[in-house]
Amino acid sequence: MDIKELVIKSKDGNISSFMKLLREKEELIYKISFTYTKNKYDAEDCISEAAIKAFDKIKQLRNPEKFYSWYISILINVCRRSIKQKVKASSDEELKLIRDEFSYRSVDDRIIIEGLLSKLKKDERDILALRYLKDYSIKEISNIMDMPLSTVKTKIYRSLNALKCINGGLKNEY
Repeated sequence: MDIKELVIKSKDGNISSFMKLLREKEELIYKISFTYTKNKYDAEDCISEAAIKAFDKIKQLRNPEKFYSWYISILINVCRRSIKQKVKASSDEELKLIRDEFSYRSVDDRIIIEGLLSKLKKDERDILALRYLKDYSIKEISNIMDMPLSTVKTKIYRSLNALKCINGGLKNEY
């Protein structure tokens, strides 16, 4: 069977035809997912989630010959969303660890750090955490956050300047 026939059957609700379509490019699909997630289990989870989404929305596909590019775009979006969720969760955890580390020194330090971080927007905190806590390159942050490279650079610059301005009024006792 050719792609067009399998897509038409899939649109009619035939899941085995849909699975045949995916099996034909199984290796490519896995490589793309793994490239984004860098983890076998996450790659498989993303493939499964993308397959479910694609099957639910296959009736929206207008050109059956474009099935694979359509599916790959869904897969990439699922992978990006998965990465964002993991990054946000880990950056929140790392920020909490930093806050806890400062709290061991003194209550005053904790109040200062909490105050400074609370002045930043969520995406600014995430970008700074990726850049300075996880040592991601600006290009990697751009891909993870799904933002243009120039936007990431601008947000880093503005966030650091905002922290400097905010901290400018505070005296360092050390």
